[in-house]
Amino acid sequence: MAKITYQSFSKNLQEVTLQKTEKTLKTSEKTGAEYTVEYIPTLQVLAITAPEEHNGKYRYSIIDTNNDLEYTVTAPTKVDAKFGTPLVFKNVRGGFMDKTVWFAAESVSVVTRSNNG
Repeated sequence: MAKITYQSFSKNLQEVTLQKTEKTLKTSEKTGAEYTVEYIPTLQVLAITAPEEHNGKYRYSIIDTNNDLEYTVTAPTKVDAKFGTPLVFKNVRGGFMDKTVWFAAESVSVVTRSNNG
């Protein structure tokens, strides 16, 4: 399984994660400047561990079994996840800073399986 590292980010988000991405225009809260953000609208993956609280948000260690990748996504809320729990993240952004890779989502939820057998 490949682990995403800061060296991976000589490429864009789509090339790094092998996920389809979209772009949108955002405005910086600090400077008021507009900038373009690349994001993954919906990311469906499996949890490796329970989420860990970090600076008021939650870190999810995940695996993308379709693309054989492992990384961590931060989200604003905590859901009940453990090894193998299917998760869906919405509007995932990512990049690197100071040789550290980061991914952040607007939301996370557990994928519910329908009982329509």
